[in-house]
Amino acid sequence: MSGLPNTCAFYLIPDFTTIKRVRFVASPAVVHVLPVEARCSVSSSSKMSVSSLEGACPVKTTKREALFTSISTCPPITPITTICALILLVALIYGTLLGLTGKPSLPGGPIFGLFILVITCYLGGQLMRLLRVPTLVGMMVFGFVLRNVPHINVAKDIPEEWAGNIRNMALILILLRAGLEVDANVLKNNKATCSKLIFIPFAAEFCFAAISAHYLLELPWIWSFLMGSMLSAVSPAVVLPVMLKLQKKGIGVTNGVPTMVIAVAGIDDVLALTAFEVLLGITFSTGSLGWTIAQGPLEVLVGIIYGIVLGIITWYIPNPEEKSKSVFRFLILCFGGMFVLFGSQAINWGAAGALGCICLPFVAAVRWKEHDGYDQDNDPVGDALAFVWRIIEPFLFGLIGSEIRIDYLQPSTVGLGLATMFIGIAMRMLACLLAAFSSGLPLKEQIFVTFAGLPKATVQAAIGPVALAMARKYKLGPEIEEYGIMILTAAVLSILITAPLGATAIALLAPRLLERDPNASVKEKPKRDIPETMVPMYDNNSTYHSYGTKDDVPLMQESNSESTRWAKRRAEKFKMTSSTVSYNELTLQ
Repeated sequence: MSGLPNTCAFYLIPDFTTIKRVRFVASPAVVHVLPVEARCSVSSSSKMSVSSLEGACPVKTTKREALFTSISTCPPITPITTICALILLVALIYGTLLGLTGKPSLPGGPIFGLFILVITCYLGGQLMRLLRVPTLVGMMVFGFVLRNVPHINVAKDIPEEWAGNIRNMALILILLRAGLEVDANVLKNNKATCSKLIFIPFAAEFCFAAISAHYLLELPWIWSFLMGSMLSAVSPAVVLPVMLKLQKKGIGVTNGVPTMVIAVAGIDDVLALTAFEVLLGITFSTGSLGWTIAQGPLEVLVGIIYGIVLGIITWYIPNPEEKSKSVFRFLILCFGGMFVLFGSQAINWGAAGALGCICLPFVAAVRWKEHDGYDQDNDPVGDALAFVWRIIEPFLFGLIGSEIRIDYLQPSTVGLGLATMFIGIAMRMLACLLAAFSSGLPLKEQIFVTFAGLPKATVQAAIGPVALAMARKYKLGPEIEEYGIMILTAAVLSILITAPLGATAIALLAPRLLERDPNASVKEKPKRDIPETMVPMYDNNSTYHSYGTKDDVPLMQESNSESTRWAKRRAEKFKMTSSTVSYNELTLQ
């Protein structure tokens, strides 16, 4: 301690695993962290002048100095420790995959391609977050790059069956979260508004996109309506995460805007899938015409019945008094959703699976919220689904980005395909604005709801290649295959343009157009407990920095300065018992 200057003040930073004392030096203004051997040698009897305490001031450091401090500290501190932990985890995961599978995990193998895609897309999403752009944009861009740039196009090694199953599992998770977070009371009180926002915009985009495709792309009517049904689906993967954040923050909940948008995105997908499958059956004559037409309503009915029955079962199984009920409920929702979606796809009843995934958690949550106290602050099943979503998110958007293949874009149809898509979107937005206006929503909320239906990604990536695959399967000739290529081109263009554009528009417009409900409960991060032997510490500008020990209080009491007396009164008044010191507070920027 002999090497330390006298003019310094010590404060405890409770953000570390071990207690460290940080000194604030008036000049030069640099934060110094004492070495490990010196941390415990500072005793309360150390003599420090009162003038040194009064001279302590908030330290201004550059980002380079803060980074140097974090690197030179041992053990490392945030963000270096987080980066090191992630690198170690990635290496261990790859080593495990290599040991289990062998050759498929080597360069050129499918597991290696999927692993590189996920890691790269995750890093791309974090890069976009630093630029204040939605993370899914970065994930899709890097997925596109890893599919179309020569020499690094590892995404081509991923089997299409793997990619389709992973996208379906992500879709299951999205629909489960959507059904779980929808507020039944909001839907009950806004039945007319929700119905208008669901059916009118969907019908408008479906019809006008089909008409445009017929006259611009010269598709037969049945193929043009097939394209219209594909383009009319809204992506819940883009919309849902933003709506859940708004709902938890109490933004737009006065009129139930987040709930209505979630419901619109979920039901819109069911309508689009139903229409697509019916039209696909008619196009390829896979059954009698009467049965094909009746299949659509039957799929909807089966999906609703499945969701209601299994949802009611979860009211009583597991027993609400069991301690492990949340674990069983989470597993029942996940496997119940996978069963209905993959099972319905196996018998070509895809719409039943999507609707069952929405109805199951919606019905189950009605009683969970009423009798078990599930809400925004206490929702273990929702928290578990959110955690799994963070893991599967780079899988989904990376694979969606990898579906955008340059060789699928036919130059002769790109321009007309874009025109078809934008005509449909314009009609949807106009119809949505009229539906919201007739429902009595405020003007700002009308505008936001209109833009919330813009993004397209998940459904288009799933069903875009289906028509072309069936045309090739039944060997219907080059003309029919050309129709399938046009639909696939439109699907690729809709993902490439509307997904990043819609995600950015929603993120930018939400805080500007929607208002926070002052009576809404906002979920806060749990606060850590601070021992009673620690009290708030302030500098001569009465600015709180961190907690110090009660042994440091005499230093404040010895000073008769007005600022120190004010700090004493403030500390006694608030009696602060918790604090969270972030990395920015450490660098005191």
